[in-house]
Amino acid sequence: MSHGIIRALGLVFISVIAIVFCAAVPSDAAEGCKDLALSRQFDKAVAACTAAINAGNLSKVALADIYTYRGFAHKGMGDTVKAKSDFGQAIALDPASDLSYVGRAQAYEKERNYAAARADLSKAIEINPLNLAAFEHRGMLSYVEGKYAEALTDLGRAIELDPNNARSLTFRGNAYAALNENQKALDDYTRAINLNPKEFLSLLGRAFIEKKTGYYDEAIADYNRLIEVAPKFWQAYQGRAEIYAAQKKYGKGIEDLGRAIAINPSDVLLYSQRGMMYIFDGKPDNALADFTKAIAIKPDNPGPYFARAVLYKDLKRYDESAADIKKCMELKQGEVASMMFLARVESLRKNAPEACRWIKAALDTGRLKDPRFLTNEKDFDYIRSSPCFQELVDR
Repeated sequence: MSHGIIRALGLVFISVIAIVFCAAVPSDAAEGCKDLALSRQFDKAVAACTAAINAGNLSKVALADIYTYRGFAHKGMGDTVKAKSDFGQAIALDPASDLSYVGRAQAYEKERNYAAARADLSKAIEINPLNLAAFEHRGMLSYVEGKYAEALTDLGRAIELDPNNARSLTFRGNAYAALNENQKALDDYTRAINLNPKEFLSLLGRAFIEKKTGYYDEAIADYNRLIEVAPKFWQAYQGRAEIYAAQKKYGKGIEDLGRAIAINPSDVLLYSQRGMMYIFDGKPDNALADFTKAIAIKPDNPGPYFARAVLYKDLKRYDESAADIKKCMELKQGEVASMMFLARVESLRKNAPEACRWIKAALDTGRLKDPRFLTNEKDFDYIRSSPCFQELVDR
């Protein structure tokens, strides 16, 4: 589990969270439209808002409100094109509608058009410097983009406006964690969890820091709570499995990764992690099956090829090991570790010219940290007397 994964989860999170409607409601038609959108009856909201628009006899501001609510309904149904159109209509009718700018920004967020989303959120804040949702969303967006200092500023302002906002505390905790300010992150996560015991991203973030800093019992407790809150949240099983691996409880780790895979059967990393645990647990056949599955899911990922090549080498299946490491090198070129691994395998295959070729290639990069190990590396015993190897040692 990494901050990259947490950022990705944050992206999903900001694309689906609801907005707090705060505009004035001047008519019964707009009220009904708003209520349906708030209650997530999006199809009925679209119908009610459309009927109100077609009825006419509304002021510009009232009509803008209805377009705004219909925009949120369209966004809730996943139609960002219609949502942006409605928010645009609302802004044209009422340029001072900060809520419409926030709504359109959410639609842009869902499309990952961050520049447009940021521009709309900034406009909303310009119109209304007390718009909590605009600060919150812009802060979350900055976090997802890796702009942590900006995220801290905006989320800090959102928390000033609402100190009991668990969501803003969670994302500020994420930003602190990304900056390795672990205690501040833990403080924010704990505040968020106290406010909302089901704040799953805070449970995830706190467990991540506890795991990283070696507080395994506390981390497992948080992963257990997270699993209670969200049993289908596979990252919780993955995080707990990583702790079991650190504790050399490989059986338990394998079980948890199995649970994660059952929920998310297309994640390459899960199979690769379980494959490594099978190796440590003395089950190479199971490990081979997992590495092979990872390759089948994503054939252009070099990692599983490398892992399987290492296992094949340990099993003395040198031809298969060579084939895998060559595929790995094809996908990720210029890696000294891969060159030297292939040199070892070629030596074990008693292929001195190829082994020497790859040792020379590694030396030529200038990135081989300590070439002296050539004289002691047991894998090179099979070619040690060859002229090409002696030449490389002399070099």
